Order: sequence, then C-alpha cells, then structure tokens
Amino acid sequence: MRTLVANVAVENTFFNTDSDYSYLVPNQLCEQITVGSAVKVPFGRGNLLRNGIVLSLTDGENTENLKEIASCSDKPVLSEEAVALSLWMKERWFCTTYECLKLMLPKGYGKISDAGERMIRLKDDTDFNCCKLTPKQKSVCNLLNDVGSASVNEVLNFCSVGIGVLKNLEKYGLVEFFIKETYRNPYDNNAYNFSHNVSLSAEQQKAYDVFSDIMDNSGGSALLFGVTGSGKTQVYLSLIDKALRNDKGVIVMVPEIGLTPQVIALFKSRFKNQVAVFHSGLSMGERFDEYKRVSRNEAKIVIGTRSAVFAPVNNLGLIVIDEEQDSAYKSERTPRYHARDVAKFRCAYNKALLLLVSATPSIETYSNAIKGKYSLFELKERYGNSTLPDVVTVDMKQEMKAGNKSPISSVLKELIQKNLEDSKQTILLINRRGYNTFIACNECGHVITCPNCSISLTYHSYNNRLMCHYCGYTKQLDNTCPECNSNSVRYSGYGTQRIEEELNAIFPNASVLRMDADTTSRKFAHQKLFDAFSNHEYDILVGTQMVAKGLDFPDVTLVGVVNADNSLYDENYLSSERTFNLITQVVGRSGRRDDKGMAVIQTINPYNQTIECASMQDYKSFFSTETELRRLMVYPPYCDIYSVSFTGEDENTVALCAREFFNKLVELNKTVYTSEKLIVLGPGPAKITKISNNYRYRLSIKCKNSKKIRELIKHSLNFVGSIKQYKEIGISVDLNPFEMN
Repeated sequence: MRTLVANVAVENTFFNTDSDYSYLVPNQLCEQITVGSAVKVPFGRGNLLRNGIVLSLTDGENTENLKEIASCSDKPVLSEEAVALSLWMKERWFCTTYECLKLMLPKGYGKISDAGERMIRLKDDTDFNCCKLTPKQKSVCNLLNDVGSASVNEVLNFCSVGIGVLKNLEKYGLVEFFIKETYRNPYDNNAYNFSHNVSLSAEQQKAYDVFSDIMDNSGGSALLFGVTGSGKTQVYLSLIDKALRNDKGVIVMVPEIGLTPQVIALFKSRFKNQVAVFHSGLSMGERFDEYKRVSRNEAKIVIGTRSAVFAPVNNLGLIVIDEEQDSAYKSERTPRYHARDVAKFRCAYNKALLLLVSATPSIETYSNAIKGKYSLFELKERYGNSTLPDVVTVDMKQEMKAGNKSPISSVLKELIQKNLEDSKQTILLINRRGYNTFIACNECGHVITCPNCSISLTYHSYNNRLMCHYCGYTKQLDNTCPECNSNSVRYSGYGTQRIEEELNAIFPNASVLRMDADTTSRKFAHQKLFDAFSNHEYDILVGTQMVAKGLDFPDVTLVGVVNADNSLYDENYLSSERTFNLITQVVGRSGRRDDKGMAVIQTINPYNQTIECASMQDYKSFFSTETELRRLMVYPPYCDIYSVSFTGEDENTVALCAREFFNKLVELNKTVYTSEKLIVLGPGPAKITKISNNYRYRLSIKCKNSKKIRELIKHSLNFVGSIKQYKEIGISVDLNPFEMN
C-alpha cells in the first residue's frame, strides 16, 4: 500500500513559526484526498482538531512520527491555482499560508447552509396498492404522479391537506422530501435598461485591436490610459464580448461599493445571468451563492471590489481593474496584498490579459507602461460630442478678504444658481465627513481628542455628538473645555454635513443629497441614492471621494471641489498624487454629454503645481514633475518601501521592540546580507501614536524588493518574535503602503 504524506496549511498558526505541516494520509483517504482538499488535523500537544488545506502530496518515508489526517472533504474546496497563489502570496506579504487561502473562500464557508425550498416527490417504483390510502393521501400521490415533484407549500395548498398527510406518506415509504437549492441573488428583481449597442470610435477600435492581440497571444499586462469620458468602458466591454465568445471567464474590479450600482446595471443589462457580484455589501449567504455560481461555471463574469480578484473563475481570460490607481485595491489587513499584484499572478498563470484602466494611472503603473513593461494605449479624446469641462480656480484667501466666510465661493454660488435655473445638476466634493473637523479651546488651546486615540474628534450634527473616525468613540456635544473648564470651545473646519447645511441655506428651493460613510452604511444605500440623483429627485449631490470616480450622470454640468487642499499637505509622499487624481476624477464627472461642462476648484493655494495640472487635466506634466521629485527623494517607483509597525498597550515595550528589530536588521545587513542596500528611517512614534488604546511605533525601509530583502526582514521578525518580552506586541509589515499614519 502506498504511503502518502500531505503538506497541510493549518489555521491559527503564527507567522514566525509557520512552515506548514506534514501529516500521514490514512489508507481510507488516499483515493479521496487531493491538492486543495479541506481536512481536519490533530494539532499541538492536545491534538485538538484544526482546519487545514492540503498544499501538496508526496510519497512518504520515515513517517512513524507523523500524525494522521482525521477527515477530508469529498471534493477539493480550492483549485491548484488557488494553492499556488497562496504560496506565492505567503512569501511576499509576511503571513501564514492559511491566511492567504482564507481569502479565496467566502466568509462563513462551511458554516453557511445552502438556501433552498422544501420539495416532495414520489419515491422510485412507488406502489399505491401497498397500503390503504385515504382520499387525501391519494390526491397527493396522484398530483405527484402527474407533475413529478412540487414544493411542500404547493401540495398543501393544491390538495387542501395538512403537513401530517405528507409525513404519513413518508412513513409508508411512498414519498420523500428534499431540498431544491436556490440562489440568494439580491439583484434578480432589478430592471436594467442600458443600451447594449457599443459603436467603437476609430481610436477605441485601435485600442481594442491592441488588447485583443494580447489576449490571442498568451496574455500579458496592459494599461488603457484615457481622459475622463473617453469611453474606456466601451473598449473593455468589447474585450469581454470576445472573452465570452472564446468561452473564457472574466473579472472586472472597481475600487468602491459606490461604483458598483452603475457598473452592475450596465453589465446585468448586457450580459444577464452570466454576471456574479462580489462585494462586502452583500450578506454572507448572498456572497456564498455568488461564489457557487462562479465555481460551477454558471456565471462567467465577476464584478466586484478588491476581494473579487480571488473569485474562482474557470478558464480565466481577462481581468479588468478600473480606476487602477485607487488605494482601495490595497489591503490594510494581513495579508497586506495589492489586488493588482494578485491579478498579475492569476493572469500569468492562466495566460490571460490584465487590463489596467484609468484617466489618472498610478505613478508606478504609468512608469512601467512607458518603460515597456506593460502595453500602453492612450485615448486622447472624449467619446462622442462631449468635451472636457472648462475649469475655474478660486482663491479662497481672496474670498475671505472680500468678506465671504462661507465655504462656498461667490463664483460657485453663481454657477450653482445658473445650473438650478437651467434644470441641470451639480456635484460637490468635500473629502471630509461630519460637520466640524477640528475642535479646540480658545482659552488654553487644548484640542478635544479621543481618549483612546491620538486624534481630534469630529462633530456630527445629525446626532449632535463628537465622534472618533478611528475607534468609533462618541460623546455628547459639550462646549466646556475638559482642560481649563472654560466655555470657550470653538468649532472649525468643515465636512459634508456642514456643506449640506450651507447649501440648504443658500438655495432653499434646491434639493440636496449627501453621500458619505454616514448615509451609505445600509445595504444598497449607494444604489438607492445614486438612482434618486439620476432620476432628478435631487439637484445637488455633495459627498466624499465616493462621488468623484467612475460615475456618469448625463445632466451633471457643474462640479465643484470645495477644498482642494484637504489632502495636499498630508505627511505622505503620495499626497500630491492623491490630490491630483481626486481633482482630475471629479472634474471629469462634468459635461459628459452634449452640454458643455464647468468645474470650480476652491483652494488657498491656486498656484500650486499639482492643482494647476489637475485643473488643466494634464497628467503627463504632473507625472514628469512628480517622478523627478521622487527620484531626488528616493521614493517609489525608484525604490520600494517596507513599513514595519509595532503596536501594544505599553508604550515603552513597543518602543523597545521596534529598536530591537532595527538593531537586528542592521546586524544582519552588515553580516549575512551585506549585498542588500537599505535606507532605514526610524524607528519612532507613528503619526497617529495611539489608536484604540494601543501605542504605535514604526520604521520604514527603502530598498529594492527582492527575495533576499524579504529573507532579511523575515529573519529580523523571527528574532524579535522569539523574545518573550515582546510576545504581546503586534508586528505587521506592509509593502508600499498607501497610508503612513
């Protein structure tokens, strides 16, 4: 008899000890077990059963000390591709294999029951004469003989009988109950009426031809770069048509739930039931059923947010990442992967096309494209008759000097009024939620901060409370300073609620819709609000960055950026890129049909080069300036940055742990890894030193990401993790993070 050994990824193991584990496969499971099988294995000294996934199978020698696998799933729960992807991710993102594998299964997998309807049918070779039946029992048998099977409720209603009649028939062995599986599909009852006809312009056709050739020739990575409104969506819709003709599967990713309603409507209208949806706004049961539809090849197109990149699509031919520059594609939790990198792996594995799409591609992506690492095609003109909007930049310092203390400039007020008179719509972006965003005492200068986090509280008018946007702490509005007990607390700064109130006061006859995290927390809230705005139930839409990207409203002819400086001076090397992207994207929401659009950018620094480039929609000038600055400062794309964070309840222990890691890193770099070049910044307190009563320290490593660099960091992590004093300290490693808080 063959001796089989399985290498198993086991749940709840630690990164610094995880190497996956070998188990003996018992003879009775040898024919059943395979790569990707879910197993139960005894683990640790107590041999308590834990979940695991089989990574590989080999013929075993010297197996006398190995524990046996306790049980195994009937079929593999993950494909060989998924297992290969998990091992690749583990090596790059400093986590356990099982943490990676969990991303590829829907939440609640193995705990969520199938949805279904209780049915009844006659058993095979039923003999009605085997026992004496009552008239009611006969009526049920006759019905089932005619129709084959029916729902229990249908039988009860049609035959006017009680459930006891059916149960007695089951006792006699004449009928059997079963569950007919149904899918929990939240989009089934929606009516979609987008036009299916896509007529590509000459420019779009050239783009399609370039990417179609890549699909025909073993795949690769490509960038579709085009101004806002240039019809990038039409290009990749045509590529999806081609993929379906070739019986290939497709994944289309958008950065936020807020973008999915319009995208889903477009895709459901065009591709019907071939579309499955993956995003966090669905219930666990709904996500589980969408997962099943895809894995069973009943749906060939997946639309979703970041997690959609792991969808079990069969015969994958195309992955589209729309708004590829968006930070939402980067996971902020372990494993701290970027969906773009995972998509690259999957496309290489399947010889598929990865198409990155953006009007403002990330600096890294555009740099790779002009270097020839990605195929590049640029759409330079807006689609159809629409043209780019005219842009006005307003100096808010001059507005204040003129006596206007409102966050809405006189120029923007005038243009909004004209839009209302013309029955056109307006979108305003203010990338801060809440009413006031800074609260301090005029007497002593004390800033009202969260007791759990080193961050100021934000005033929310809808519930008249102060809130922390990090840990969720809230307190009743109080004008008394907790430091000096004076009644001189002042409220400054403004968020979406303040702008909404201001608009209602200035334009009392206008209907204003606010979209932020407070108004979109309920299921399908994004879709309902966008539908209401699209149906002209509202004149003005004010919101955070969720209103800036990917949306297409025909009657929006004016957009305004209320405070263009909000993110410009953040302590982050990405602040200029983020500001440029956000302004460019929201300006692109205006004038997307025949009517000429207008955009107003309000700023205290109108001559800032980033704002000037954004107002002119001039990506290439911004790219040239920004990359030169990053080259001089040694930032991506001229290096990679590993951010190593240390968190714990005792600040001194956290600081010591960070210093111990730094010392080990330096020691190894001087001895074992002398060939690796590093620039280490820190360690020191993080920008937000405390969150949820945990102190935070951080160091940054500028380097060129390589296997040797990852080994160096891993050995330093393992060393610190082996020190008992630091067992309670949480350590995380993030490659090229979007947030440096």
